[in-house]
Amino acid sequence: MRAFILLLIGISFSAVVYSQTVFKTPSGNKYHLASCRMVKNVSEEISVEKAAELGLTPCKICKPDNIYSSAQEVNHKAQGQNTSVQCHGLTKTGSRCRHMTKIANGFCFQHQPKN
Repeated sequence: MRAFILLLIGISFSAVVYSQTVFKTPSGNKYHLASCRMVKNVSEEISVEKAAELGLTPCKICKPDNIYSSAQEVNHKAQGQNTSVQCHGLTKTGSRCRHMTKIANGFCFQHQPKN
């Protein structure tokens, strides 16, 4: 009886995990977590299964795939870049920003493009 109860709890937990909600941007081909900076008010809420049906790929910023694999090591570095570079942004006076960044697009936190 105890094993049966544990089995039911395991099945119900897996159903909750696999029904994770992600967000699809209107023009994008990626899906995001609700906490991702790419998600705006116009994003559509969908399930991970629906995202897979639509052929969407996971966002490289928020990494929604990591919600299922807790054993993976979390890497907080930007994809494709392992060294810091000077920010490409311009200050109010028109000079180049002096901040160093490891963000893959080459802009520091203050000069991220608004898109």
